[in-house]
Amino acid sequence: MNLIEHIPKKCIQIGSASRSKEETLHEIAALLLKSNALSKMDEDVIYGALSERERIGSTAFGKSIAIPHCSLDEVEEFIIGLLVAKQGVDFGSLDKKPTRLFFCIVGPKTKRGEHIQILSSISKLLKTPDLTEKLVHAKNEEEVKTLLREIPLRREEAVEKKDKCLLSVFVQREETFDDILQTVSAALKGSVAVIEANNAGYYLHKLPLFASFWSEQTRISTRIIMAVVDKALSNDVIRRINLVVEGKGVLITVSDLSYTAGDIEF
Repeated sequence: MNLIEHIPKKCIQIGSASRSKEETLHEIAALLLKSNALSKMDEDVIYGALSERERIGSTAFGKSIAIPHCSLDEVEEFIIGLLVAKQGVDFGSLDKKPTRLFFCIVGPKTKRGEHIQILSSISKLLKTPDLTEKLVHAKNEEEVKTLLREIPLRREEAVEKKDKCLLSVFVQREETFDDILQTVSAALKGSVAVIEANNAGYYLHKLPLFASFWSEQTRISTRIIMAVVDKALSNDVIRRINLVVEGKGVLITVSDLSYTAGDIEF
């Protein structure tokens, strides 16, 4: 599968009048509406979904690229657009530099795994600075399409032999769970699961020796987000989690895996 198969020519825009993140999101929503699949939708619905995702954390990952994206119940297929803002926009990028390329995605909520695969594949553009510069300086939509044909979105990438590690995030602060889970899911192409648990004190208070230290009322619920991650991506994932987490109540661990096989759905 190739990137260009998901990007209608009418959803490629060279040049932007936007000067802020909010204006850019409005422009992206209007651009995506040009696709046949989204033509009957309200621009405010797409804008609102994109803005909600940005509140979790900026989708501008650095090196001039951002990937604003969202999932909607009303959508049945993936639509990808590309907005080229040659002058650059402050989009809250991790490297603090202006963002010039906006790959934008709207997809169905029922295809979360494929959504994450597309996100992962587009993010690989961060490692191809020459291609980034060529896209920024493309003269027209046809030149963009020619360049994008060089970027395959291959499903078989998921089974490449790479060193793996197990990322575990222990979450006791309920208010941070949703943000962390969405951050992990959006950053990874792999297997993610959530385990419900209790803190050790919940069990220790039942033992006579420790009964005076804990009680039923001090029970703390713990959720463990576990993900099998390409080892090369682990530091980036940890950094993204730390951007949405402050203070106590969250523990992150990473351990190397000597063997993995199979896959699970999100």
